[in-house]
Amino acid sequence: MSTERPRRRRRVDAPASSLPRPAAAPAGVAAPAARRPQPHHPQPRAHHVTRDYSYVRRDLLGILVVGLISLGFIGVMSFVVQ
Repeated sequence: MSTERPRRRRRVDAPASSLPRPAAAPAGVAAPAARRPQPHHPQPRAHHVTRDYSYVRRDLLGILVVGLISLGFIGVMSFVVQ
């Protein structure tokens, strides 16, 4: 039987009373207006992918060719064996 490992202690959260609270605004001052959300992308972003993925198309074409050859072989053999 393996020996018991001591349990990891959980992270201790700070009690709520120790967290900072926002200062109350004076009675005559209104709260600032909510910020308007910015447009999603104000300027077109530059494409972040700089690697060359042209080999993917070549690999997919190779897989397609091998698949077609395999299916052709199966089709030809089904007629030859009969």
